[in-house]
Amino acid sequence: MLFRSAPPPAPTLSNSATAGQAIFTQIGCAVCHTPSMQTGPSPVAALSQKPVRLYSDLLLHDMGTLNDGIAQGAATGREMKTAPLWGLRSRPLWLHDGRARTIVDAIVAHDGEGAPSKNRFRNLNATQRQQLLDFLNAI
Repeated sequence: MLFRSAPPPAPTLSNSATAGQAIFTQIGCAVCHTPSMQTGPSPVAALSQKPVRLYSDLLLHDMGTLNDGIAQGAATGREMKTAPLWGLRSRPLWLHDGRARTIVDAIVAHDGEGAPSKNRFRNLNATQRQQLLDFLNAI
């Protein structure tokens, strides 16, 4: 898995990816994969009060059957921290353990608190699915 020390550059979104961005919010993905957060105050101006487009709320969620069974700290084996989606386009495998071979596999593996969004994804038509994938491949 590729890890970066800085966020990937924000690309210009195509019309399809822009439509996909709206779908991302409409089907509920943005509830946990929050598009942007803000850093706190810092004496380093470059780090103080800056937006960070990581697409995560950094919280634990009950993911049902998607869980990894690992209890760590306050997290039970059913809970997982929302993975940041920034740089999703540069990953060879998806989900925290690489078990998803495609972005679609990762989406349909969502369960527990993520099941409603997964179900709404399944109800998208082919064009809407492609638009969502175009957006995810752009962030």
